[in-house]
Amino acid sequence: MNRYSRQILFTPLGPSGQERLRVARALVVGCGALGTHSAELLARAGIGSLRLVDRDVVEWSNLHRQGGFEESHAREGMPKAQALAGWLRRINSEVEVDARVTDFNFTNALELADGATVIIDGTDNLPTRFLLNDVSYRLAIPWVYAGAVGSSAHVQLFSGSRGPCLRCQLPTLPPPGTIATCDTSGVIGPTAALAAAWQAASALRAVSADGIAALAGKKAMLDPWAASARVVDTEADPECPACAKGRFEALEGAHGERATLLCGRAAVQVLPAGPSTGGFNWEEAMSRIAHLGPIEMLGRVLRVHSKDGFTLTLFDDGRAIFDGLTDPVQARTLYARFIGQ
Repeated sequence: MNRYSRQILFTPLGPSGQERLRVARALVVGCGALGTHSAELLARAGIGSLRLVDRDVVEWSNLHRQGGFEESHAREGMPKAQALAGWLRRINSEVEVDARVTDFNFTNALELADGATVIIDGTDNLPTRFLLNDVSYRLAIPWVYAGAVGSSAHVQLFSGSRGPCLRCQLPTLPPPGTIATCDTSGVIGPTAALAAAWQAASALRAVSADGIAALAGKKAMLDPWAASARVVDTEADPECPACAKGRFEALEGAHGERATLLCGRAAVQVLPAGPSTGGFNWEEAMSRIAHLGPIEMLGRVLRVHSKDGFTLTLFDDGRAIFDGLTDPVQARTLYARFIGQ
């Protein structure tokens, strides 16, 4: 226990908290900026087990804000989960690390979360977060949401047993293209690291110091660029479909983006993640994808010819077709980046 002596001296944790941490199991969904930093902090703190789930590979644009990755990982296109697993094992050989290079969706979510003590949200889209919320309340596992875009970050712990939950604050998905993402609004590394540090601290307290009741319902809003931070209380919705009514629509596939390879052509169609509120905002959609390449408006259809070799056609129902792609997972990833909810 000598390597953890300084944190054991922290009275709210102590030896008993360190022991609870040693046998805890964290599921980290998404190995981007949030997931890499949170996983590293938990590994260094001595958590017993980390399961890493990510469908993507390391790219050059990841390196400025994500932990655990090197230039060689980007050159080789190494899967993020595998690259991060190697880094974490070098940090702390006592921690069991399980890397899963797979898409986290309603067909495998319960299996991947089986046995977890806490769930870490390292995702970048609301449909997957709706799914995480369902998994949390179906299995009674606390989860820690975090999001970082630009210089702004939000972090909140959800208990998995009572409200408020994410669906209390966001009953339905917003229209496609109306939520800022890192690929449309950018992000600075310190914002992601700050959010992940708060996220990891919440997870540590939840599993080692009986902190769920104290933290549940409190949302942190952080902005290191503006030098601002505040915490607000959120309220449970007595009509919430998830934490109040026990309806887990995302686990039934209601919010899963559906990607299909179109027969007879090198193209993938991606459908939006279920019904959303409001209409499609063409002006906002165009501003988000303008950097991809030249844009054409063809009636109620928008088309952009990407410099990366694919053509994106966007319809007013939120549907998208990626010509030049044959990998549904890649198409879903691009949809989440540039259009997603």
